[in-house]
Amino acid sequence: MDEKSNSRIVLNLFILLFLSIISLDCANQLPPGGGPVDLTPPEVLSVYPADGTVNFKDDHLEIEFSEYVDKVSFQSALFISPAFQGQLEYEWSGHSVRVNFPEKLKDNITYVVTIGTDVVDLHNKNRMAHAYSFSFSTGNKIDKGFVDGKIYDAEPSGIMLFAYALDSDTVDPGKVKPKYLSQAGKAGDYSLKGLSFGKYRIFAVKDEFKDYIYDIGTDSYGAPYTDISLTEKDTAFKGLNFFITKEDTAKPRLISAAMTDRFHILVDFSEPIDSTLYSSKNFYLIDSTLNSTIMPVYAFQGRGKSTQMVLALKEQLSEQDNIFLFAKELKDKSGNLTKQDYSRISVTNKADTSASMLVKTVPAERSSDVDVSSPEITFFFDDGFDSLKVKNSAVSVLDRAGAKYPFNIRFIDDATFIVKILAELKPRQDYFININLNYLQDVASNRQDSTYKFAFTTFTGTDFTGVSGEVKTSPEMSKENIVVVLQNTEKGKPSYKKKAGPRLEYDFNKVIPGKYLIWSFQSKKSSTNYNYGKPFPFKPSDKFTFYPDTLNLRARWPQSDVTVSY
Repeated sequence: MDEKSNSRIVLNLFILLFLSIISLDCANQLPPGGGPVDLTPPEVLSVYPADGTVNFKDDHLEIEFSEYVDKVSFQSALFISPAFQGQLEYEWSGHSVRVNFPEKLKDNITYVVTIGTDVVDLHNKNRMAHAYSFSFSTGNKIDKGFVDGKIYDAEPSGIMLFAYALDSDTVDPGKVKPKYLSQAGKAGDYSLKGLSFGKYRIFAVKDEFKDYIYDIGTDSYGAPYTDISLTEKDTAFKGLNFFITKEDTAKPRLISAAMTDRFHILVDFSEPIDSTLYSSKNFYLIDSTLNSTIMPVYAFQGRGKSTQMVLALKEQLSEQDNIFLFAKELKDKSGNLTKQDYSRISVTNKADTSASMLVKTVPAERSSDVDVSSPEITFFFDDGFDSLKVKNSAVSVLDRAGAKYPFNIRFIDDATFIVKILAELKPRQDYFININLNYLQDVASNRQDSTYKFAFTTFTGTDFTGVSGEVKTSPEMSKENIVVVLQNTEKGKPSYKKKAGPRLEYDFNKVIPGKYLIWSFQSKKSSTNYNYGKPFPFKPSDKFTFYPDTLNLRARWPQSDVTVSY
Protein backbone atom coordinates (compact mmCIF):
# COMPACT_ATOMS: atom_id res chain seq x y z
CA MET A 1 0.00 0.00 0.00
CA ASP A 2 1.51 3.36 -1.02
CA GLU A 3 1.96 6.40 1.20
CA LYS A 4 -0.97 8.23 -0.45
CA SER A 5 -3.36 5.38 0.38
CA ASN A 6 -2.16 5.32 3.99
CA SER A 7 -2.79 9.04 4.30
CA ARG A 8 -6.31 8.61 2.93
CA ILE A 9 -7.05 5.83 5.46
CA VAL A 10 -5.77 7.97 8.34
CA LEU A 11 -7.90 10.89 7.17
CA ASN A 12 -11.02 8.71 6.92
CA LEU A 13 -10.43 7.34 10.43
CA PHE A 14 -10.05 10.87 11.76
CA ILE A 15 -13.34 11.93 10.10
CA LEU A 16 -15.14 8.89 11.55
CA LEU A 17 -13.78 9.66 15.02
CA PHE A 18 -14.86 13.30 14.74
CA LEU A 19 -18.38 12.33 13.62
CA SER A 20 -18.61 9.83 16.47
CA ILE A 21 -17.76 12.53 19.00
CA ILE A 22 -20.42 14.83 17.55
CA SER A 23 -22.93 11.98 17.56
CA LEU A 24 -22.20 11.21 21.21
CA ASP A 25 -22.63 14.88 22.12
CA CYS A 26 -26.02 14.99 20.36
CA ALA A 27 -27.01 11.70 21.96
CA ASN A 28 -26.65 13.33 25.36
CA GLN A 29 -29.88 15.24 24.64
CA LEU A 30 -31.84 11.99 24.27
CA PRO A 31 -33.51 10.37 27.26
CA PRO A 32 -31.51 7.46 28.70
CA GLY A 33 -32.85 3.98 28.02
CA GLY A 34 -34.54 2.36 31.03
CA GLY A 35 -34.18 3.52 34.61
CA PRO A 36 -36.55 5.66 36.69
CA VAL A 37 -38.61 8.39 35.07
CA ASP A 38 -37.08 11.86 35.45
CA LEU A 39 -39.39 13.94 37.64
CA THR A 40 -36.81 16.55 38.65
CA PRO A 41 -37.60 20.06 37.39
CA PRO A 42 -34.83 22.09 35.77
CA GLU A 43 -33.06 24.72 37.86
CA VAL A 44 -30.91 27.75 37.14
CA LEU A 45 -27.34 27.05 38.32
CA SER A 46 -25.63 30.32 37.44
CA VAL A 47 -26.17 33.59 35.61
CA TYR A 48 -24.03 36.29 34.02
CA PRO A 49 -23.99 39.01 35.11
CA ALA A 50 -24.29 38.00 38.75
CA ASP A 51 -27.33 39.23 40.65
CA GLY A 52 -26.71 42.78 41.88
CA THR A 53 -23.99 43.67 39.36
CA VAL A 54 -23.55 47.43 38.83
CA ASN A 55 -21.95 49.43 36.00
CA PHE A 56 -22.69 46.59 33.58
CA LYS A 57 -21.77 47.45 29.98
CA ASP A 58 -21.74 44.10 28.15
CA ASP A 59 -24.01 43.23 25.20
CA HIS A 60 -25.35 39.91 26.44
CA LEU A 61 -26.28 37.77 29.43
CA GLU A 62 -25.78 34.04 30.07
CA ILE A 63 -27.82 31.43 31.94
CA GLU A 64 -26.75 27.90 32.90
CA PHE A 65 -29.38 25.24 33.72
CA SER A 66 -29.04 21.99 35.64
CA GLU A 67 -30.06 19.97 32.56
CA TYR A 68 -31.04 20.35 28.92
CA VAL A 69 -34.15 22.51 28.55
CA ASP A 70 -36.58 22.97 25.71
CA LYS A 71 -35.35 26.00 23.77
CA VAL A 72 -38.77 27.23 22.69
CA SER A 73 -40.13 27.05 26.25
CA PHE A 74 -37.15 29.06 27.49
CA GLN A 75 -37.61 31.79 24.91
CA SER A 76 -41.30 32.18 25.84
CA ALA A 77 -40.45 32.24 29.56
CA LEU A 78 -37.66 34.86 29.48
CA PHE A 79 -38.75 38.32 30.58
CA ILE A 80 -36.47 41.36 30.72
CA SER A 81 -37.70 44.59 32.27
CA PRO A 82 -37.58 47.23 30.91
CA ALA A 83 -38.17 45.46 27.60
CA PHE A 84 -36.04 45.86 24.46
CA GLN A 85 -37.48 47.14 21.20
CA GLY A 86 -35.85 44.52 18.96
CA GLN A 87 -35.63 40.71 19.07
CA LEU A 88 -33.26 38.88 21.38
CA GLU A 89 -30.82 36.38 19.86
CA TYR A 90 -29.98 33.03 21.48
CA GLU A 91 -26.78 30.96 21.31
CA TRP A 92 -26.98 27.53 22.95
CA SER A 93 -24.13 25.38 24.24
CA GLY A 94 -25.12 22.28 26.19
CA HIS A 95 -27.03 23.35 29.31
CA SER A 96 -26.19 27.03 28.81
CA VAL A 97 -27.59 29.82 26.69
CA ARG A 98 -26.17 33.20 25.74
CA VAL A 99 -28.80 35.89 25.15
CA ASN A 100 -27.61 38.74 22.93
CA PHE A 101 -29.27 42.14 23.32
CA PRO A 102 -30.71 43.73 20.15
CA GLU A 103 -29.66 47.23 21.24
CA LYS A 104 -27.35 49.06 23.58
CA LEU A 105 -28.38 49.09 27.23
CA LYS A 106 -29.82 52.34 28.57
CA ASP A 107 -27.70 54.39 30.97
CA ASN A 108 -28.24 54.41 34.75
CA ILE A 109 -31.08 51.93 34.82
CA THR A 110 -31.75 48.64 36.60
CA TYR A 111 -32.68 45.68 34.43
CA VAL A 112 -34.57 42.72 35.90
CA VAL A 113 -34.33 39.33 34.21
CA THR A 114 -36.95 36.70 35.05
CA ILE A 115 -36.93 33.08 33.90
CA GLY A 116 -40.52 31.95 34.35
CA THR A 117 -41.97 28.58 35.24
CA ASP A 118 -42.94 27.85 31.63
CA VAL A 119 -39.39 26.48 31.12
CA VAL A 120 -39.50 22.67 30.77
CA ASP A 121 -36.71 20.12 30.53
CA LEU A 122 -36.01 18.35 27.27
CA HIS A 123 -36.68 14.80 28.38
CA ASN A 124 -39.93 14.70 30.33
CA LYS A 125 -41.27 18.28 30.09
CA ASN A 126 -40.88 18.91 33.81
CA ARG A 127 -41.62 22.58 34.52
CA MET A 128 -39.42 24.79 36.63
CA ALA A 129 -40.83 24.79 40.15
CA HIS A 130 -40.14 28.48 40.79
CA ALA A 131 -39.46 31.55 38.69
CA TYR A 132 -35.86 32.80 38.90
CA SER A 133 -34.98 36.50 38.84
CA PHE A 134 -31.79 38.50 38.90
CA SER A 135 -31.01 42.15 38.34
CA PHE A 136 -28.14 44.29 37.16
CA SER A 137 -27.62 48.00 36.66
CA THR A 138 -25.88 50.09 34.03
CA GLY A 139 -25.33 52.71 36.72
CA ASN A 140 -23.62 52.57 40.10
CA LYS A 141 -26.65 51.34 42.08
CA ILE A 142 -29.40 48.71 41.93
CA ASP A 143 -33.03 49.70 42.38
CA LYS A 144 -34.19 48.06 45.61
CA GLY A 145 -37.97 48.06 45.18
CA PHE A 146 -39.47 44.65 46.04
CA VAL A 147 -42.99 43.15 46.00
CA ASP A 148 -44.04 39.61 46.81
CA GLY A 149 -47.21 37.64 47.45
CA LYS A 150 -49.17 34.60 46.43
CA ILE A 151 -51.73 33.71 43.78
CA TYR A 152 -54.59 31.53 45.00
CA ASP A 153 -55.79 29.42 42.08
CA ALA A 154 -56.21 25.74 41.21
CA GLU A 155 -53.27 26.04 38.75
CA PRO A 156 -51.21 29.12 39.65
CA SER A 157 -47.99 28.05 37.91
CA GLY A 158 -47.24 30.28 34.93
CA ILE A 159 -49.63 33.10 35.84
CA MET A 160 -47.98 36.42 35.02
CA LEU A 161 -47.53 39.47 37.22
CA PHE A 162 -47.93 42.75 35.33
CA ALA A 163 -46.54 45.78 37.20
CA TYR A 164 -47.41 49.24 35.83
CA ALA A 165 -45.76 52.51 36.86
CA LEU A 166 -48.74 54.53 38.00
CA ASP A 167 -48.27 57.98 36.50
CA SER A 168 -52.05 58.47 36.27
CA ASP A 169 -55.22 56.65 37.22
CA THR A 170 -55.94 55.55 33.65
CA VAL A 171 -53.64 52.54 33.28
CA ASP A 172 -55.37 50.15 30.88
CA PRO A 173 -53.73 46.69 30.91
CA GLY A 174 -55.73 45.84 27.81
CA LYS A 175 -53.71 48.39 25.80
CA VAL A 176 -50.44 49.04 27.61
CA LYS A 177 -47.65 46.57 28.31
CA PRO A 178 -46.33 46.49 31.89
CA LYS A 179 -43.04 48.03 32.96
CA TYR A 180 -42.05 44.98 35.02
CA LEU A 181 -42.91 41.30 34.67
CA SER A 182 -42.67 38.17 36.76
CA GLN A 183 -44.30 34.75 36.89
CA ALA A 184 -45.79 32.66 39.69
CA GLY A 185 -44.32 29.33 40.74
CA LYS A 186 -46.00 25.99 41.28
CA ALA A 187 -47.32 26.94 44.73
CA GLY A 188 -48.48 30.37 43.52
CA ASP A 189 -45.65 32.35 45.16
CA TYR A 190 -44.13 35.22 43.20
CA SER A 191 -41.72 38.12 43.63
CA LEU A 192 -40.98 41.31 41.73
CA LYS A 193 -37.61 42.86 42.49
CA GLY A 194 -35.35 45.57 41.12
CA LEU A 195 -38.27 48.01 40.93
CA SER A 196 -37.48 51.69 40.89
CA PHE A 197 -39.10 53.83 43.58
CA GLY A 198 -42.57 55.08 42.75
CA LYS A 199 -46.23 54.11 42.70
CA TYR A 200 -47.41 50.88 41.04
CA ARG A 201 -50.54 48.98 40.13
CA ILE A 202 -49.96 45.24 39.83
CA PHE A 203 -52.24 42.63 38.23
CA ALA A 204 -52.03 38.86 38.04
CA VAL A 205 -52.88 37.71 34.50
CA LYS A 206 -53.20 34.25 32.94
CA ASP A 207 -51.75 35.56 29.67
CA GLU A 208 -53.06 33.04 27.13
CA PHE A 209 -51.47 34.73 24.07
CA LYS A 210 -48.15 35.55 25.81
CA ASP A 211 -48.37 39.09 24.45
CA TYR A 212 -48.19 40.89 27.85
CA ILE A 213 -51.59 42.44 27.15
CA TYR A 214 -54.72 41.62 29.17
CA ASP A 215 -57.34 40.26 26.76
CA ILE A 216 -60.84 40.67 28.20
CA GLY A 217 -62.88 37.46 28.09
CA THR A 218 -59.83 35.35 27.17
CA ASP A 219 -57.35 35.99 29.98
CA SER A 220 -58.22 35.38 33.62
CA TYR A 221 -57.07 38.11 36.00
CA GLY A 222 -56.51 39.03 39.61
CA ALA A 223 -56.95 42.67 40.65
CA PRO A 224 -55.05 44.14 43.63
CA TYR A 225 -56.83 45.42 46.71
CA THR A 226 -54.64 48.55 46.62
CA ASP A 227 -51.99 50.40 44.64
CA ILE A 228 -48.55 50.33 46.23
CA SER A 229 -45.77 52.87 46.77
CA LEU A 230 -42.06 52.07 47.05
CA THR A 231 -39.74 54.64 48.59
CA GLU A 232 -36.21 54.83 50.01
CA LYS A 233 -37.69 54.48 53.50
CA ASP A 234 -40.08 51.69 52.53
CA THR A 235 -38.53 49.63 49.74
CA ALA A 236 -40.66 46.47 50.06
CA PHE A 237 -44.35 45.58 49.91
CA LYS A 238 -45.13 42.07 51.14
CA GLY A 239 -48.28 40.00 50.89
CA LEU A 240 -49.94 41.40 47.76
CA ASN A 241 -52.13 38.36 47.16
CA PHE A 242 -54.57 37.59 44.35
CA PHE A 243 -57.64 35.50 43.60
CA ILE A 244 -58.09 34.71 39.89
CA THR A 245 -61.34 35.15 37.96
CA LYS A 246 -62.50 35.85 34.40
CA GLU A 247 -64.26 38.99 33.30
CA ASP A 248 -67.57 38.34 31.58
CA THR A 249 -68.43 41.13 29.15
CA ALA A 250 -70.65 39.14 26.77
CA LYS A 251 -74.33 39.98 26.81
CA PRO A 252 -76.68 36.98 26.98
CA ARG A 253 -78.32 36.29 23.62
CA LEU A 254 -81.35 34.29 22.57
CA ILE A 255 -79.94 31.76 20.09
CA SER A 256 -82.98 29.69 19.13
CA ALA A 257 -86.44 28.61 20.19
CA ALA A 258 -88.30 25.42 19.25
CA MET A 259 -91.64 23.99 20.28
CA THR A 260 -91.39 20.51 21.78
CA ASP A 261 -95.19 20.15 21.89
CA ARG A 262 -98.16 22.49 21.57
CA PHE A 263 -97.68 23.78 25.14
CA HIS A 264 -93.89 24.13 25.50
CA ILE A 265 -91.05 26.10 23.89
CA LEU A 266 -87.41 25.14 24.50
CA VAL A 267 -85.25 28.29 24.46
CA ASP A 268 -81.47 28.21 23.92
CA PHE A 269 -79.18 31.01 25.13
CA SER A 270 -75.58 31.94 24.34
CA GLU A 271 -74.36 31.26 27.88
CA PRO A 272 -75.42 29.45 31.06
CA ILE A 273 -78.32 31.27 32.62
CA ASP A 274 -79.56 31.74 36.16
CA SER A 275 -83.27 30.95 36.10
CA THR A 276 -83.77 33.00 39.28
CA LEU A 277 -83.10 36.13 37.19
CA TYR A 278 -85.85 35.37 34.65
CA SER A 279 -89.59 34.80 34.79
CA SER A 280 -92.35 34.38 32.23
CA LYS A 281 -92.60 38.20 32.16
CA ASN A 282 -89.24 38.35 30.33
CA PHE A 283 -90.81 36.69 27.26
CA TYR A 284 -93.68 37.21 24.84
CA LEU A 285 -94.73 35.89 21.44
CA ILE A 286 -95.87 37.87 18.42
CA ASP A 287 -98.14 36.29 15.83
CA SER A 288 -97.38 38.58 12.91
CA THR A 289 -100.08 36.97 10.78
CA LEU A 290 -102.87 37.80 13.24
CA ASN A 291 -101.03 40.79 14.72
CA SER A 292 -101.54 39.39 18.23
CA THR A 293 -99.40 38.96 21.35
CA ILE A 294 -99.25 35.76 23.42
CA MET A 295 -97.78 35.67 26.92
CA PRO A 296 -96.18 32.53 28.40
CA VAL A 297 -97.59 31.28 31.69
CA TYR A 298 -94.50 29.63 33.18
CA ALA A 299 -90.71 29.81 32.71
CA PHE A 300 -88.34 27.24 34.22
CA GLN A 301 -85.18 25.21 33.66
CA GLY A 302 -86.58 21.72 34.21
CA ARG A 303 -84.45 19.01 32.61
CA GLY A 304 -82.81 21.45 30.22
CA LYS A 305 -79.12 22.23 29.93
CA SER A 306 -77.56 25.14 31.80
CA THR A 307 -78.01 27.27 28.64
CA GLN A 308 -81.71 26.45 28.25
CA MET A 309 -85.10 27.42 29.64
CA VAL A 310 -88.60 26.12 28.94
CA LEU A 311 -91.64 28.33 28.44
CA ALA A 312 -95.15 27.00 28.95
CA LEU A 313 -98.17 28.35 26.97
CA LYS A 314 -101.90 27.97 27.46
CA GLU A 315 -102.96 29.39 24.10
CA GLN A 316 -102.74 27.19 21.04
CA LEU A 317 -100.67 28.55 18.14
CA SER A 318 -101.45 28.09 14.46
CA GLU A 319 -98.97 26.17 12.31
CA GLN A 320 -99.83 28.45 9.38
CA ASP A 321 -98.96 31.70 11.17
CA ASN A 322 -95.62 33.49 11.46
CA ILE A 323 -94.66 33.31 15.14
CA PHE A 324 -91.73 35.10 16.81
CA LEU A 325 -90.48 34.73 20.38
CA PHE A 326 -89.18 37.92 21.97
CA ALA A 327 -87.01 38.10 25.10
CA LYS A 328 -86.52 41.33 27.01
CA GLU A 329 -84.25 42.47 29.85
CA LEU A 330 -81.98 39.43 29.66
CA LYS A 331 -79.44 39.86 32.43
CA ASP A 332 -76.65 37.53 33.54
CA LYS A 333 -74.90 37.26 36.91
CA SER A 334 -72.16 39.66 35.75
CA GLY A 335 -74.73 42.36 35.09
CA ASN A 336 -74.52 42.21 31.28
CA LEU A 337 -77.88 43.20 29.83
CA THR A 338 -79.60 42.52 26.52
CA LYS A 339 -82.57 44.85 26.20
CA GLN A 340 -84.37 42.76 23.57
CA ASP A 341 -83.74 39.74 21.37
CA TYR A 342 -85.94 37.48 19.26
CA SER A 343 -86.13 34.24 17.31
CA ARG A 344 -88.63 32.82 14.86
CA ILE A 345 -90.21 29.52 15.92
CA SER A 346 -91.88 26.66 14.07
CA VAL A 347 -95.23 25.70 15.54
CA THR A 348 -96.21 22.13 16.35
CA ASN A 349 -99.52 20.83 17.68
CA LYS A 350 -98.03 17.67 19.17
CA ALA A 351 -99.93 16.67 22.31
CA ASP A 352 -98.51 16.77 25.85
CA THR A 353 -99.78 13.88 27.97
CA SER A 354 -97.10 13.78 30.69
CA ALA A 355 -97.64 15.19 34.15
CA SER A 356 -94.90 17.12 35.92
CA MET A 357 -92.25 14.73 37.26
CA LEU A 358 -89.69 15.17 40.03
CA VAL A 359 -86.16 15.48 38.58
CA LYS A 360 -84.09 15.61 41.79
CA THR A 361 -83.92 16.90 45.33
CA VAL A 362 -81.15 18.64 47.28
CA PRO A 363 -80.23 17.02 49.60
CA ALA A 364 -80.98 13.59 48.15
CA GLU A 365 -83.91 11.58 49.43
CA ARG A 366 -83.24 9.62 52.65
CA SER A 367 -80.22 11.78 53.51
CA SER A 368 -79.08 11.20 57.07
CA ASP A 369 -77.11 14.41 57.64
CA VAL A 370 -79.76 17.13 57.48
CA ASP A 371 -79.29 20.03 59.91
CA VAL A 372 -81.70 20.30 62.83
CA SER A 373 -81.85 24.11 62.58
CA SER A 374 -84.21 25.42 59.88
CA PRO A 375 -83.20 22.93 57.17
CA GLU A 376 -83.97 23.68 53.52
CA ILE A 377 -84.96 21.05 50.94
CA THR A 378 -85.05 21.94 47.22
CA PHE A 379 -87.38 20.12 44.81
CA PHE A 380 -86.74 20.24 41.05
CA PHE A 381 -89.61 19.33 38.70
CA ASP A 382 -89.64 19.16 34.89
CA ASP A 383 -92.78 21.23 34.23
CA GLY A 384 -94.31 24.42 35.58
CA PHE A 385 -97.34 24.73 37.85
CA ASP A 386 -99.29 27.24 39.94
CA SER A 387 -97.08 28.39 42.82
CA LEU A 388 -100.02 29.64 44.91
CA LYS A 389 -101.68 26.22 44.93
CA VAL A 390 -98.42 24.62 46.02
CA LYS A 391 -97.84 27.17 48.79
CA ASN A 392 -101.41 27.01 50.08
CA SER A 393 -102.29 23.33 49.86
CA ALA A 394 -99.73 20.93 48.40
CA VAL A 395 -97.05 20.56 51.10
CA SER A 396 -96.92 19.32 54.69
CA VAL A 397 -94.00 18.52 57.03
CA LEU A 398 -94.37 15.77 59.65
CA ASP A 399 -92.35 13.59 61.97
CA ARG A 400 -92.82 9.84 62.38
CA ALA A 401 -95.54 10.37 65.01
CA GLY A 402 -97.54 12.55 62.59
CA ALA A 403 -96.87 15.88 64.33
CA LYS A 404 -96.84 18.79 61.88
CA TYR A 405 -94.12 21.45 61.63
CA PRO A 406 -94.26 25.03 60.29
CA PHE A 407 -92.49 25.89 57.04
CA ASN A 408 -92.42 28.36 54.18
CA ILE A 409 -91.95 27.84 50.45
CA ARG A 410 -89.76 29.91 48.13
CA PHE A 411 -89.87 29.40 44.35
CA ILE A 412 -86.61 29.53 42.35
CA ASP A 413 -88.50 29.29 39.06
CA ASP A 414 -91.94 27.98 38.07
CA ALA A 415 -90.86 24.34 38.44
CA THR A 416 -88.45 24.52 41.39
CA PHE A 417 -89.13 25.42 45.01
CA ILE A 418 -87.46 25.30 48.41
CA VAL A 419 -89.19 24.10 51.57
CA LYS A 420 -87.66 25.73 54.64
CA ILE A 421 -88.70 24.22 57.97
CA LEU A 422 -89.14 26.97 60.55
CA ALA A 423 -88.80 24.85 63.70
CA GLU A 424 -85.83 23.36 65.52
CA LEU A 425 -85.89 19.63 64.79
CA LYS A 426 -84.76 16.86 67.08
CA PRO A 427 -81.41 15.18 66.38
CA ARG A 428 -81.26 11.73 64.81
CA GLN A 429 -84.99 11.66 64.05
CA ASP A 430 -86.91 10.79 60.87
CA TYR A 431 -88.99 13.49 59.16
CA PHE A 432 -91.14 13.61 56.04
CA ILE A 433 -92.16 16.27 53.51
CA ASN A 434 -95.37 15.25 51.76
CA ILE A 435 -96.23 16.82 48.40
CA ASN A 436 -99.74 16.28 47.02
CA LEU A 437 -98.93 16.01 43.31
CA ASN A 438 -102.56 16.63 42.41
CA TYR A 439 -101.88 20.36 42.95
CA LEU A 440 -98.92 20.36 40.52
CA GLN A 441 -101.08 20.69 37.42
CA ASP A 442 -99.32 21.79 34.21
CA VAL A 443 -100.76 23.99 31.44
CA ALA A 444 -102.08 20.91 29.61
CA SER A 445 -104.04 19.95 32.79
CA ASN A 446 -101.83 16.91 33.33
CA ARG A 447 -101.31 15.95 36.96
CA GLN A 448 -100.60 12.96 39.18
CA ASP A 449 -103.27 11.76 41.58
CA SER A 450 -100.79 10.71 44.28
CA THR A 451 -98.65 11.99 47.13
CA TYR A 452 -94.86 12.07 47.04
CA LYS A 453 -93.16 11.47 50.40
CA PHE A 454 -89.63 12.83 50.90
CA ALA A 455 -87.91 11.20 53.89
CA PHE A 456 -84.80 12.46 55.69
CA THR A 457 -82.98 12.00 58.98
CA THR A 458 -81.39 14.77 61.02
CA PHE A 459 -77.86 14.85 62.32
CA THR A 460 -77.29 14.08 65.95
CA GLY A 461 -75.89 16.97 67.96
CA THR A 462 -72.71 14.99 68.55
CA ASP A 463 -72.21 14.45 64.81
CA PHE A 464 -71.29 18.10 64.33
CA THR A 465 -68.04 19.94 64.91
CA GLY A 466 -67.07 23.62 64.93
CA VAL A 467 -64.33 26.20 65.03
CA SER A 468 -64.02 29.58 66.75
CA GLY A 469 -61.44 32.28 67.20
CA GLU A 470 -60.69 35.85 66.22
CA VAL A 471 -59.44 37.98 63.35
CA LYS A 472 -56.43 40.24 63.85
CA THR A 473 -56.25 43.16 61.46
CA SER A 474 -53.15 45.13 60.52
CA PRO A 475 -52.75 48.58 62.14
CA GLU A 476 -53.76 50.53 59.03
CA MET A 477 -56.99 48.54 58.49
CA SER A 478 -60.40 49.45 59.80
CA LYS A 479 -62.32 46.78 61.70
CA GLU A 480 -65.46 47.14 59.60
CA ASN A 481 -67.00 44.52 57.33
CA ILE A 482 -64.64 41.66 58.16
CA VAL A 483 -65.98 38.36 56.77
CA VAL A 484 -64.72 34.91 57.77
CA VAL A 485 -65.04 31.92 55.42
CA LEU A 486 -64.80 28.26 56.46
CA GLN A 487 -64.23 26.50 53.14
CA ASN A 488 -64.55 22.74 52.74
CA THR A 489 -61.65 21.31 50.71
CA GLU A 490 -63.89 18.60 49.21
CA LYS A 491 -65.87 19.71 46.16
CA GLY A 492 -69.63 19.65 46.67
CA LYS A 493 -69.41 19.68 50.46
CA PRO A 494 -70.92 22.63 52.38
CA SER A 495 -68.86 25.68 53.29
CA TYR A 496 -69.77 28.42 55.76
CA LYS A 497 -69.27 32.19 56.05
CA LYS A 498 -70.31 34.99 58.36
CA LYS A 499 -69.34 38.50 59.39
CA ALA A 500 -67.01 38.75 62.37
CA GLY A 501 -68.44 40.18 65.60
CA PRO A 502 -67.74 43.63 67.09
CA ARG A 503 -64.50 42.37 68.67
CA LEU A 504 -63.65 40.54 65.43
CA GLU A 505 -64.57 37.24 67.03
CA TYR A 506 -66.19 34.42 65.03
CA ASP A 507 -67.82 31.10 65.88
CA PHE A 508 -68.91 28.39 63.43
CA ASN A 509 -70.98 25.71 65.14
CA LYS A 510 -72.94 22.78 63.71
CA VAL A 511 -70.29 22.25 61.09
CA ILE A 512 -70.18 18.97 59.16
CA PRO A 513 -66.85 17.22 59.91
CA GLY A 514 -64.16 17.40 57.25
CA LYS A 515 -61.05 19.26 56.14
CA TYR A 516 -61.39 23.02 55.86
CA LEU A 517 -59.48 26.12 54.85
CA ILE A 518 -60.27 29.23 56.81
CA TRP A 519 -59.79 32.70 55.35
CA SER A 520 -61.07 36.21 55.76
CA PHE A 521 -61.70 39.26 53.60
CA GLN A 522 -62.68 42.86 54.22
CA SER A 523 -65.71 43.66 52.11
CA LYS A 524 -65.67 47.04 50.35
CA LYS A 525 -69.39 46.61 49.59
CA SER A 526 -70.51 45.52 53.09
CA SER A 527 -71.37 42.15 51.57
CA THR A 528 -70.59 38.54 52.49
CA ASN A 529 -69.60 37.91 48.85
CA TYR A 530 -65.97 38.45 47.87
CA ASN A 531 -65.39 41.27 45.37
CA TYR A 532 -62.80 40.44 42.66
CA GLY A 533 -62.42 44.03 41.44
CA LYS A 534 -61.87 44.98 37.81
CA PRO A 535 -58.81 45.78 35.65
CA PHE A 536 -60.29 48.70 33.70
CA PRO A 537 -61.89 50.98 34.64
CA PHE A 538 -59.96 49.98 37.73
CA LYS A 539 -61.86 48.73 40.77
CA PRO A 540 -59.82 47.28 43.64
CA SER A 541 -60.60 43.83 44.97
CA ASP A 542 -61.29 43.00 48.60
CA LYS A 543 -58.25 42.45 50.82
CA PHE A 544 -58.00 38.86 52.05
CA THR A 545 -55.81 36.56 54.10
CA PHE A 546 -55.59 32.81 54.76
CA TYR A 547 -55.00 30.89 57.96
CA PRO A 548 -51.77 28.97 57.12
CA ASP A 549 -52.92 25.44 58.01
CA THR A 550 -55.69 23.14 56.84
CA LEU A 551 -58.11 22.35 59.68
CA ASN A 552 -59.15 18.73 60.16
CA LEU A 553 -62.45 19.20 62.01
CA ARG A 554 -63.65 15.98 63.61
CA ALA A 555 -67.08 15.21 65.04
CA ARG A 556 -67.49 16.20 68.69
CA TRP A 557 -64.04 17.92 68.69
CA PRO A 558 -64.56 21.63 67.87
CA GLN A 559 -61.42 23.75 67.62
CA SER A 560 -61.07 27.09 69.39
CA ASP A 561 -58.64 30.00 69.48
CA VAL A 562 -57.92 29.86 65.72
CA THR A 563 -56.55 33.31 64.88
CA VAL A 564 -56.71 34.61 61.31
CA SER A 565 -54.20 37.46 60.87
CA TYR A 566 -53.87 40.17 58.23
